[in-house]
Order: sequence, then C-alpha cells, then structure tokens
Amino acid sequence: MTLPTPKEVLFDPEKFSEHFLYILDKDKSLVHFRWNRAQRHFSSHRTGRDLILKARQLGFSTLVQGEMFRREVTSTRAAMTLAHDDETTQKLRRMADRFWENCKFGNVQPLRKYSNATLTTYPEFDSEATIATAGNKEAGRGGTYTDFHGSEVAFWKDAEKLVAGAMQGGSPDVVLESTPNGTQGWFYEKCMEALDGNSIWTLHFYPWWWDDGYRTALEPGEEIQYTDEESVLVKKHNLQPDQIKWRRNKRRELGRLFIQEYPEDPRTCFLTSGNSYFGDLSIPLEDVFTAPLDATYQEGHQYRAGLDFGKQQDYLSLSVFDFTDRVQVDLLHINQLAWGEMRRRCHEKYNQWQLPYIVAESNSMGDTNIEAMIEMGMSIFPFNTTNESKALVCQNLHEGLDTGFKLQPYEVQRHEFQTFVSTQLPSGLWRYAAEGTGHDDTVISGALAYDAPNHNPWLFM
Repeated sequence: MTLPTPKEVLFDPEKFSEHFLYILDKDKSLVHFRWNRAQRHFSSHRTGRDLILKARQLGFSTLVQGEMFRREVTSTRAAMTLAHDDETTQKLRRMADRFWENCKFGNVQPLRKYSNATLTTYPEFDSEATIATAGNKEAGRGGTYTDFHGSEVAFWKDAEKLVAGAMQGGSPDVVLESTPNGTQGWFYEKCMEALDGNSIWTLHFYPWWWDDGYRTALEPGEEIQYTDEESVLVKKHNLQPDQIKWRRNKRRELGRLFIQEYPEDPRTCFLTSGNSYFGDLSIPLEDVFTAPLDATYQEGHQYRAGLDFGKQQDYLSLSVFDFTDRVQVDLLHINQLAWGEMRRRCHEKYNQWQLPYIVAESNSMGDTNIEAMIEMGMSIFPFNTTNESKALVCQNLHEGLDTGFKLQPYEVQRHEFQTFVSTQLPSGLWRYAAEGTGHDDTVISGALAYDAPNHNPWLFM
C-alpha cells in the first residue's frame, strides 16, 4: 500500500494518525494509531475552547498529543502541554518521542533539532513543543502559543493562573481534559458554567460506556434483571447486559468513588470531600430519586411548595411536594430571566398545583419578590433563613428522606443533594451549604417545601 504524503492528509487528522503515528496499545504492543469512537467524536466537535470531562482511559491525551504533533511537523506551531504531575509529564513526553521515532515520510523522519526534558523543536517549520508539569505556577507564562493542552486539569492547584498565563500571549487552540475531582476548583466551576450555558468554553462529556471495552461477558444462560436505575440507563443510552454486569462489578469494587472514576452524568460525578450532609446518595439513587416526572394534580391531595429566590448567579428554585403520597411532584429551576418573568412562572405553578401557600426565603431579594407575588394574588409565608433556621429545616428534610420521602430524578437536584455539606466553623457553629462554589438552590427549596406543613401563612400576612 502506498502511503499518502503529509501534505495529502494535512487537513485529515484521522488519516494522518492512522498512516504516520504509532502508539502502545493496552498490551504494550506498537500499533498504528487508529481512533476510537470517543476520539473521533471529539475531533469532529471541538471548538478551540474545549473542556473534556471524561471517564478513565478513553484516550483523549493521546488524541490531543497526536494532533499537536501533526501540526508541529506540517506547519509552524508553538505548542504547550501541562500535566498534573511529573509521572504524567514523562508519560506524555515518551508518547511525543514515540510519535517522532516512528513517523516516516517516505524513509525520512521529520527533522528535529532540540530535544530535552521540556522542549522539542522542528526547524523545517520553525515549530516548537513544550511539555511541563502544572506544579510550576510560572509554567506557560511569557510565551505565545498556538496550541495548549492541559491534562487532568481538575487536579491542578492553580488552574486559573496557569490557563490565563498560557493564553495571555495570543488565542491558542485549547483543550483541557480531566476526570472529575470534587465540587470545587477552576475546572469544576468552568464545567458547571458550561452546563448552565454561561461560558466561552464548550463542555464535552464522555461517560464510561464510550469505551467499548468496559464489558463483562455473561455466563452461558445468564440473564440480567435490571433495577429501576439500570433500566433508565439501558433505555437512555442503549446499554447492553454485559455493560450492566461490568458496571455492577465495578460499583462493588469502588463504592461511592465509582461515579467519579466512571461518570454517568456531568454533575453527579463531582463528589464531595466525603462529608455530604444527606449521606451517600450516589449509590442508592433508585431508593431516593424515584418520584415520577409526569405527576399531575390529584383532587384531595395535600400539596405544599418551597421557594428559594437565589442571588447573583444562583437559580430560582421552586419545589412542589405531595404530602399525601410523600413524593416531589414538580421542580422549577431557572435563572437569567427578569424577576417579573420568574414570578410569573411561579404563579403558574401556584395555580397548577392549587397551592394554599408557598414558603419563600425572605432574605436578600426575597422581601421585594414576596411583596410582588402577594400583589399577584399568591399566599406566601416569608421564611427568614438564619444558620439556626436553616439547620432545622434541613434536619427535617433529612429525616423525611430517611423515612421514605421520594424526590424526582433531575440531574441538577441529585448533584446538589450529593454536594450539600455540613461544616463546623471555628466558632463551633455548623454551616450548611453547597461545598466549594457549588449551588444548593434545590436543597433549600426542598427543605422549605418539606417544612411547609408546619406553618400557617395567614398568621404572617
């Protein structure tokens, strides 16, 4: 077979990889670099400002390094790669060396001049590639780069400064990829902003089933009976029985860390540091989050609602609970709308569920909005949130969930309940809030809704 020339595949990265690049496969054999499904999908959807949130070992570092190498030996580039630790830095360095050692245009390797532990230059096109460790806060500063690859960015200690330093000299093509690492830090914040539609970054999420190797063969005659949670995954993502068997085995092995190492949605994979107030909701999701999403008003049922107005970048969250069946029946979760429009949508829910009243947080923007909602004809109980009152309603909701109250399986709600923590302050008091810079709007509205039967709003009008 006649190999194409580099110029013939200059604008076809996948063909270049297949014909000119070699990698070590999982058996440590040297093989042609043929893209997998996840690599091909990302390559066709990258925007130049890309965040990759991923399960382990999907091959994105290899893909990005291979593409950077192609650009360096076929055009003029200045590339920077930062990894989270020295071990990964050396691994990426060996990968780049392997690309060069086995890349032959005819019988000629691309000309390489300097090649040390950090810098490699390709003089034919005046290109250079730097690979360093993110532990050095000055890494990447002072240069002008065309390409920037950050590996395991969620584990960087000062990601904001490092990314800003690498981007200050120009407008490079940036790919920042990582597995999740807790509900705080720059990478977590940028992923949440992208999910909320308020970011210059494009988030690409790749759960574990993008790797076709994550399967465990069934024994002859073995049948898998799906749980409710598994049935949802199978239906939504077209998973097969051998994938569900692999998932069960891996969950038993890793426990609560499974959703971090092998994420299934881009919010709940960001685990707390371990002190989640409501306990570990990541494993028994089928026990807590099973309230139906298609509930309708039932005559004679007792409905109550809680409302958290939020502030700045927070969300307005309205939770509606059915205390007859002990389930959540509705969740309004919105932001970046005019206050008048948000109040109008609350009014729609108020009428839809024929609510006798809403318990609404009166702090911050609450008082003004409560007054306006009363003028619209709604009955409102104003709830002043203090550390003491917040603790009480959260404790009541905690007990309700422990005794069988069900919540609806919205991803944002799962995430916020999982990342809601209790932290003891130096004063000895306890703080109840989302960990790090996360949101807790659905938790507060749920706590207020659960506490609503304890109040008679007309005593406070």
